[in-house]
Amino acid sequence: MFIQFNPNSGMPIYRQLFLQLRQRIASGQLAPDEQLPSVRDLSAQLKINPITVAKVFQHLESEGLVETRRGLGTFVTRGNATRSLTEKRKLISTAIDQVVAEAQHLQLGEAEVLKLIRRRFDESGDNSNL
Repeated sequence: MFIQFNPNSGMPIYRQLFLQLRQRIASGQLAPDEQLPSVRDLSAQLKINPITVAKVFQHLESEGLVETRRGLGTFVTRGNATRSLTEKRKLISTAIDQVVAEAQHLQLGEAEVLKLIRRRFDESGDNSNL
């Protein structure tokens, strides 16, 4: 599982992990019934405290995004496949806020950021909405 932390963002690691997992669930990158790595495995992979990962999993569970199956692990819930456009926009808003803040910090204008976003969509093969 690819997770990337930005130590310069000013956002705690816990929050960065939570937002990235939530966005992956909302986008379908983590599919319904897909098992997440164990707390121990994910904390070792990311080199962060297992308590941090456990806290993130608990928060995701309280939002109904994942469920813990005793003795089996943590799985993405099925109800996420039918998120409304409004819910998806709300989830992506946080990432957009981070991008805008980082762009301002780096003194990049809107046009340059939009160019970078278009390039990413082109590289991924999905530019249907641009």
